[in-house]
Amino acid sequence: MSKRLGTIRCACILMVSALATLHAQEALAVDGIALTGTGVMAAGMGGTSIAFPQDSTAAADNPAGMGLIGSRTDFGIQLLEPLTDFDYGSPSNHLHTGKVYPVPNGGANWQISPRLTLGVSLFGVGVGTSYGRPALPIAGAGVAQSSLQTVIAAPTITWRLTPHNIIGASLALAYERFSANGAIVPTDSGGLQPLPSHGISNAFGYGVRLGYIWQPTSAFTFGASYASRIRMSRLSGYDDDLLAAGGGRIDIGAQYGVGIAYRIVPSLTLAADWLHLEFSNTVVGSAQGFGWQNQDIFRVGAAWNVNSRWTLRAGFSRGNHPIGPSVVAQNLLAAMPCSTSVSAGATWRLNKADDISGVVEYDFATNVKGTGASAGFDMRTRAEIIGVSYGHRF
Repeated sequence: MSKRLGTIRCACILMVSALATLHAQEALAVDGIALTGTGVMAAGMGGTSIAFPQDSTAAADNPAGMGLIGSRTDFGIQLLEPLTDFDYGSPSNHLHTGKVYPVPNGGANWQISPRLTLGVSLFGVGVGTSYGRPALPIAGAGVAQSSLQTVIAAPTITWRLTPHNIIGASLALAYERFSANGAIVPTDSGGLQPLPSHGISNAFGYGVRLGYIWQPTSAFTFGASYASRIRMSRLSGYDDDLLAAGGGRIDIGAQYGVGIAYRIVPSLTLAADWLHLEFSNTVVGSAQGFGWQNQDIFRVGAAWNVNSRWTLRAGFSRGNHPIGPSVVAQNLLAAMPCSTSVSAGATWRLNKADDISGVVEYDFATNVKGTGASAGFDMRTRAEIIGVSYGHRF
């Protein structure tokens, strides 16, 4: 009876998670077009999770990690407040955007046998801006704002090949909503003209994710993962103008990485990840699109089990910035990510089955001063994040 109740509870939390994610207003970038940590527990350690999975959002970074978490379900939300200042063309034309954006995530995992698990992770990526007025006083220009929301469901299977080796695989099934307003582009005659808004356009896409975990000892874990490019369908209307360079598609680029975790004493674990994000083969990285560079992110974290009730976490993440000085102007509607962050988190275990986790993160200010064709266009962004999650073992 208890297993049945646990399964029903799982299904309910997953449904709430999916609905909350679909109705989240907007999501903003921190690392690339994603948050530093997909789940609240990982976020408390600077996002480290490739070799140190802690909850059922693990397939977002390494599908094989689901083979280490047992049977559990999770639902969390992170509240992101990015503050972006944009000098668009001159210091006197100053734009500002600052809102709080809810970014939910969740998942569930079933330990079918000692060697087999089945589960699903739900998470989102995206960018968005809302400046509250037109970028330039041009006739017909609308309020400069944008929103890209991509919800990804990753049904996952893991198999323990040997006592020390686990492999995992996920489908990545994506639903995307995009809207943009107030874009201004140059004309052939050297002038400027506003592009029309096409409202909210929807797209669907798919990809695959693969992962590996190696545990030669009880204290050391190595992880590796690969996520293919998620190929999205066309975004109607925008495929004729704003996104024409990418065939009307905003694909999610491939990513891959490795991580290690080491339990130096029974109560303290240190972890580190390297993660590579690809933008070059999508409209986000296209010279005719937004011109983002590929990004390499290094992150480290620590988890300290203070006692049977409390775990404390801390982390640091740093990556190269994907927006170069020469493409600042064309990124008016793309939220500029931060590249360095610190975080702290904690988990309180209510009992043997239930826990509550929290995270506080600060993303240091990033400044990019435009050069060349972007001279006179300068961006500055910083961000703060708080998050909470609930987990249940069954």
